[in-house]
Amino acid sequence: MRIDQRVSIDLGPVTVLVGANGSGKSSILKAIHWSVRCATLRSNNNNTTLEQMDYTPSREFLQLAHKKRIQNSEGMPKIIVGFLDSEGEETVIQLSAARNDAGAKALINGPLSGIMTAATPQTAYIPGLAGLAETETLLATPILHRRAASGEGGAVLRHILLELVPGSSGAGTGTDHVELTELNKWVGKVIPGIRFWIKFDRLRDINIDAQFLTQDMHSPGRNIAQQRKPLEMAGTGFLQIVQIFAYLLKFKPRLLLIDEPDAHLHPGTQELLIKAIEEATIEFPETQFIITTHSPSLVRACSEKTKVRWMDRGALRSENETTIRQRMGWGALDKELILFTEDEKTVLIQGIIEQWPSLARKIIVWPTFGSSGLPHGDALRKLSQTLDISAMVHRDRDFMSDADINEWRKNRKYEENGIRSWITDGSDIESSFCDAKHLASLLSIDDSEGEEFLKAALLLCNKDDVERDFNTALSSAVATFPAPLRSIPSARWRELGEFCQNTVKGKEFLSMIKKAVQNSYKDTIDAPRLARLSKLRSPTPGLEVCASLKVEIEAALTKAKPASSPA
Repeated sequence: MRIDQRVSIDLGPVTVLVGANGSGKSSILKAIHWSVRCATLRSNNNNTTLEQMDYTPSREFLQLAHKKRIQNSEGMPKIIVGFLDSEGEETVIQLSAARNDAGAKALINGPLSGIMTAATPQTAYIPGLAGLAETETLLATPILHRRAASGEGGAVLRHILLELVPGSSGAGTGTDHVELTELNKWVGKVIPGIRFWIKFDRLRDINIDAQFLTQDMHSPGRNIAQQRKPLEMAGTGFLQIVQIFAYLLKFKPRLLLIDEPDAHLHPGTQELLIKAIEEATIEFPETQFIITTHSPSLVRACSEKTKVRWMDRGALRSENETTIRQRMGWGALDKELILFTEDEKTVLIQGIIEQWPSLARKIIVWPTFGSSGLPHGDALRKLSQTLDISAMVHRDRDFMSDADINEWRKNRKYEENGIRSWITDGSDIESSFCDAKHLASLLSIDDSEGEEFLKAALLLCNKDDVERDFNTALSSAVATFPAPLRSIPSARWRELGEFCQNTVKGKEFLSMIKKAVQNSYKDTIDAPRLARLSKLRSPTPGLEVCASLKVEIEAALTKAKPASSPA
């Protein structure tokens, strides 16, 4: 699939694989499980037909090599999965095409060969449940194991739970529901107070009955049997937690492979899950867990017992584990730049950055809830060094002059620390959309008509309110500068043209533009164009907005990361 070179992963009791979609995380889990199952089920001539495979990532399994076809000939592409045991001895499974493409040939060599038997599954794979089968009946043990190994756990989860009944061995429970106290214990570490019951009477029942009760469902004073619900009523994330611990208790595999268990879980529940899995490694020391995730919450909750490994385009990244964990915590694992913005809501700046898809993929935007919250240059240098990532900041101009901006950058020590900063050309980021060409493109009108709407918008503004807001914004922006080095609001007001578009806050001016357009088009044949105003704060195709931001981003991405101390 995604892996086309040797990847060596040092496993811990718990190993978490992180990385972008398509990085190879799931490919590793599937390769491990498929190779082990083929080695387990192979015939005397080492072949496993498609019909015999209880798991395969695809029915077109000969296409599973990265950009190539698996073949039988010597020297042609093969799937190779190796395991090092505690003695450092290697066991290698090599998968190739059987003759006439009649399945896969699995050759296994090494000291672990002897444990690859159908009676002792060595791997269990949990890709995530799509849902629970409507009903389940009793299955013969080989069929149960085959379906469980297939990755379609929702088809046999109730049966797995039945196997957890002490002393049952699949014989059933008789006429009464039996509580699964061991499962309660482990799932209860993630969902406190959870309880499970199972029932299958061989003489009377056709289907297995599994029920559960959460703390939220419990009503004091009522009979428990009347409160518990059928397992199929549980949510997908809930069922996946149950599957993880049911498989652990039933199969006790050497490797429990869990693909993205965070997908349907609240961040707080994700944290409880990884902690429960780490606890399980103490009680089940023979089982190692390999988990893939995109979740910063899950990674943050990992203790030192867990090893975090970063997959990127089919290879293992060499960054140290601390860096990987911190990048995950910032949501910047596969990013090259953190852009700190003073805006609480990042929709506008995100929309602007998305004009440049190749850049947008490299950037994560972090709000700081006001210009005073923007990190100092010294702090950004340390962050950049720690995460091995570039950093830059955005703040609104707030009517400051270029000299004011230079003083602000100096006070924040951005330039001396090698940190790029983008200051809006107008008063704020909204002012970027107060443009005649933008209006013309949005409303499909001439530029001259766009200019007329800008004039009409200014007439809708209250001059006294505008001047008061101007003075407040500029005074606040320069308040910390030495008196001789800061703009005087009255002088700056005159410099910008007094009452004009340049002295109106962009967010206020956008509202007036919207009113001007509504006043002009309402109850006319142009009224349908009013629906386009919902995109007034978004770039229009073919018309670039904030070209200066693009310049700063490109400079931040190409510039070497800050050294350990200012030059």
